[in-house]
Amino acid sequence: MLNLNGTWHFSLDPNDEQNWIEGIPEETIQVPGSIEEQGYGEATAHQPIGTWKKKREYEGVAWYVKEITIPEDVAGKDVILQLDGVRWITECWLDSQYLGKEDRLSTAQCYSVSHVLKPGEKQRLVVKLDNRMHLPMQESHIHSQHTSTYWGGITGGIQLIARPRQGIKDIAITSDINRHLVELNIALRHENRESLSMEAAIVDDQGKEVTSVSLQELPQEGRLQLEMAKDARKWSPEDPYLYTVEVSLFRDGHLYDKRAVSFGFREITIAKYQILLNDVPVFLTGYVDCCIFPQTGYPVWDIDHYRKQFAIVKSYGFNHVRLHGWTPPEVFWQAADEAGMLVQTELPHWSRQYNDPTKNAPESVHQFLKKELKSILHALKNHPSFVMLSMGNELISEEGHPQMNELVKMARECDNSRIYTDNTGFGNLPAQTREGDFFVPTLNWHPPYNIDHAATTDTTTDYAEVTRLEEKPLIAHEHGQFTMYVRPQEAEKYQGILQPYWLETINETLAAKGLDQQTEAFIEATGVHLVRALKENIEKARRTPNLSGIQLLDIRDFPGQGHATVGILDVFWDDKGLIEPEAFRQFNEPTVLLMRSKQRTYFSQEHLTIQLELSHFGIPCPTANVHWQLVDEEKVYEKGVEQLHDIAGDGIREVVTIKEAIIVDQAKKITLKAWTDCNGKQVSNQWDFWVYPKQNLPRHVERIWTNIDELRASLYGARFENELGVNELSFQPETEVDLAITDQLSRDVMQYVLDGGNLWLMAKEGGQYDEVITRYLPTFWNYLWFPEQVGTTMGMQIHSHPLLNRLPHDGFSDWQWYHLVDRTVALNLESIPKVQPLIEVVDNFNRAKKLAYMFEVRLGRGKIFVSTLNLTNRKQMKSPETQHAFFNIIDYLQSEDFQPDASITVGELLGLFKVKSLIKLTY
Repeated sequence: MLNLNGTWHFSLDPNDEQNWIEGIPEETIQVPGSIEEQGYGEATAHQPIGTWKKKREYEGVAWYVKEITIPEDVAGKDVILQLDGVRWITECWLDSQYLGKEDRLSTAQCYSVSHVLKPGEKQRLVVKLDNRMHLPMQESHIHSQHTSTYWGGITGGIQLIARPRQGIKDIAITSDINRHLVELNIALRHENRESLSMEAAIVDDQGKEVTSVSLQELPQEGRLQLEMAKDARKWSPEDPYLYTVEVSLFRDGHLYDKRAVSFGFREITIAKYQILLNDVPVFLTGYVDCCIFPQTGYPVWDIDHYRKQFAIVKSYGFNHVRLHGWTPPEVFWQAADEAGMLVQTELPHWSRQYNDPTKNAPESVHQFLKKELKSILHALKNHPSFVMLSMGNELISEEGHPQMNELVKMARECDNSRIYTDNTGFGNLPAQTREGDFFVPTLNWHPPYNIDHAATTDTTTDYAEVTRLEEKPLIAHEHGQFTMYVRPQEAEKYQGILQPYWLETINETLAAKGLDQQTEAFIEATGVHLVRALKENIEKARRTPNLSGIQLLDIRDFPGQGHATVGILDVFWDDKGLIEPEAFRQFNEPTVLLMRSKQRTYFSQEHLTIQLELSHFGIPCPTANVHWQLVDEEKVYEKGVEQLHDIAGDGIREVVTIKEAIIVDQAKKITLKAWTDCNGKQVSNQWDFWVYPKQNLPRHVERIWTNIDELRASLYGARFENELGVNELSFQPETEVDLAITDQLSRDVMQYVLDGGNLWLMAKEGGQYDEVITRYLPTFWNYLWFPEQVGTTMGMQIHSHPLLNRLPHDGFSDWQWYHLVDRTVALNLESIPKVQPLIEVVDNFNRAKKLAYMFEVRLGRGKIFVSTLNLTNRKQMKSPETQHAFFNIIDYLQSEDFQPDASITVGELLGLFKVKSLIKLTY
């Protein structure tokens, strides 16, 4: 091998009009590296609002020229010029002789140069590179503005590789674990094999030979088998053991050529609903890798980068990664083999070319993808981490596409030791005419579900209505996608060619609105909310029968498409401080404990009814003792242990149904803790519930006035009247009312407050000038990308307050608030900046409104308490949390604690709320 990295002469050719087949450019560039990170290209005026951008951009032709000395020992050998990490099209010349043209994106670009080499002499090598978008595939993550950018250059290096002209050309290794065999398919360059013999051996990681075979005559088809011991170590995420195959070729008894290839003794197959690794069901705890490299803008070629990456993800329980529309460098696969990662790679493809099943994609696109597919399968054939392949991201309509089916069939013919699917994410089930060994539906969007069902308080739900439609293995596509607040401090980490331009507009907004001082608090509140929502969303998938895996989007933030802060890590693989790996593994490993309950809130003395389950994938577990406790911070209410036998290792096993009455005299959070030992693996999980004492009617209920008819179901004995303190058209002093409750402002109610009355304004949708519909769950992906989604806020910050101290909470969104805030409105307080929310709603960071579910003010001689909680919804108003909040608010408003800090004017009040007329006008 001759390494050609280093300094090259270089010239940009933006108009494709230069010719450096002869001559030497004046400029120079380093290989490996991209064009832009070495100072070439121009800054653009484009200021992206929702993605990153390079400091300099260049799209066009570039010329690389280098004089190289050809070693004498390559004489008589086959020599290949190999370019790694190239985007996109290259043409090469050696001493002005044209070598050809290459356009591979997923693997190395190679040129045969043996016929033009002059061993022992200097020769002139010219590479013409063109990084323009030559096919309509600009959203493929290997080169999209939102991920790895439209990069250009030779980022992996250049080398000459010499092999004996009549030696070993290639070795393909496959495993048969049931027959304990390793099969070698050895391709030779020899035409005459009469004088050749061969030895093949498998050695362990200490270099010790474990099996071998000697052949005095070579097999005609180049296939031979080596028998492994019955206790041979099988490659898996738990034991990523690598053997090495050594093949030696002899001519007349003398060593002529030798190759060594590492491999894992493993098989990946399917059996109905299951993906089997070494005949054992496996659940893919996966994430999506979107080709995000924040310092370079292109995939790095450093094996330690990937080793660190896999060490991090495995600490969080992940065993699987889906590569979104790209195939990484060789060093990625070496690190994945070492770490035991199960990898799904994809063709570099995300487009609409295959949406219409009645029309073929452009021939240029389809032929390119066919070539890429063959190239990927050949390059990765001996990597045990490469177990599955998809033809691209979200490519088809509901019914699929014949050309995608063609690619799946072609892949099977090339290599039947992996499993394949037509695309990742799109296409409805049942699959019908679609080809695939497995499918990857979007559970949160596949009928009958949508994102609103992604996580609720009812943990008896799952995605069974999707999985029941298909008998092949199913994997959840791009699961999660909840977001948290932006983290401006990450900007200082960008030390390379990329800059987070999306952050500039956000920082300007936060500063202009005076929210930049609250950013850290918002990060904490929304980070907690993200993790809680994500835990239930993942566990809902794990509760689903016949599901084979999850591909979470993502463990890291996504820099583009509006900037999606979906990760528990930032784009640099750094921990955001949201959750410890051990806690994340509680719901993200092949074996997890799960629970089902219709609700998270109960009345005191009511039976908490909870079904405990064990989801176990892997080697069957003969016995396991599952322990559980119902506890609060002070005591254990109840506990138990269940012994399980013969746990199959292929899915969900019921453990026990817990029915326990918890008696409390004040509202409390009760935690169910469960743990077990399965095949020596410690497994634990926990879930929170809330128990509330039943409420009594408020004091002096007869002195409470309301015009909200729904409250008749709770507020027995109150005054239900349409107007307050009005006698026909005249004011009438009201001395028999201590508290007024209404859901829309009116003239009579304002007068009552101005004269010293106390008002609870239960603001409802449509009654305000500036309101935002919210949902309990955080924003999906981001506001800029999906501005019309229901709910575009990111969680709550519940401040310390005499009222809120009566309600069980830890300051953040949690499941006891779900029905109180889901589908209600938040009010914008920007017009009254002196008023601070009691329950603050964290708006998305693009819009950054100052929102509240609850606040209080003084008006004239009276006081107003405003809330938007769902307290009058007939479906929920009798629930424990609603009753508790409703009556505690009234008790607070009747107490001396009700002392708002801020005062507003009538004009400010009218600027917030619409006023209901007491006199109807007829037009």
